[in-house]
Amino acid sequence: MPIINSVSLREVSGMRRKKSEKGRRYVNIFNELGVDWEAIVDARDSDKEVDFIEDVIPRKGMILDLCCGTGRHSIALSQRRRNVVGLDLSRSLLMIAKSRMKDAGTAFESIRADMRFLPLRDRVFSSVLSMFTSFGYLPSESEDALSLLEINRCLGREGRFVLDLGNRDHMVRGFRERDWAEYDPFYMLEKRSFDLKTSTLSSQWTLIRKNSSQARSIQHTVRLFTFIRAEQLLNEAGLCINDVYGGYEKQDFTLEASRMIVIAQKLG
Repeated sequence: MPIINSVSLREVSGMRRKKSEKGRRYVNIFNELGVDWEAIVDARDSDKEVDFIEDVIPRKGMILDLCCGTGRHSIALSQRRRNVVGLDLSRSLLMIAKSRMKDAGTAFESIRADMRFLPLRDRVFSSVLSMFTSFGYLPSESEDALSLLEINRCLGREGRFVLDLGNRDHMVRGFRERDWAEYDPFYMLEKRSFDLKTSTLSSQWTLIRKNSSQARSIQHTVRLFTFIRAEQLLNEAGLCINDVYGGYEKQDFTLEASRMIVIAQKLG
């Protein structure tokens, strides 16, 4: 059964954009980061994250890896013989994903699309994944809500949605205005500000190359959510929370937990 809607992506986007309050474009910083984003996510423990995913989603059915980026979860899942579709708006990250899947000797279908207007058929996925804080980059919360409706539409009966976010309350309690990290090709300095009224974290990432000391800066803005607000948005989209964890080893969700990983299920 084909998963792509019979009409074109442009037609689908146009139809749904008319229903949206704000159908505007948004800046995808990850497309600009490209291979530098690949270096950042490669520092993550992808195997641990995929073990967690496998433990909380149905054993059978098709999986949508929403905002799949470089494909690290999609590749690992497809190597485990799971039927995966990766979707992302970034052309450069999808190119990296295709190269990586070839190197890994596996394959999955990859689609370039906007998460607000998914060019996918209704009720075709048993699971949808949104990993590593991929949610909260749209221009408004109403557009976040629109993307949740799209997720609901694509999920089959009692389908699961895994929403992996940073824990807003943990970040606020331990807020640091400046920080730095080291990756294989560069150092990254981060300067942050947090707007409590809009729950928006704004950061300036400065990447300094190790081999040349050249630097470039990227502006990064993401909306963070309390558990209560995430639950409200999910419920309004017809998704009910079954569990919430504070980490990929199923740690309790507390103020000290760095992650807020919500496992939701489609109602009806």
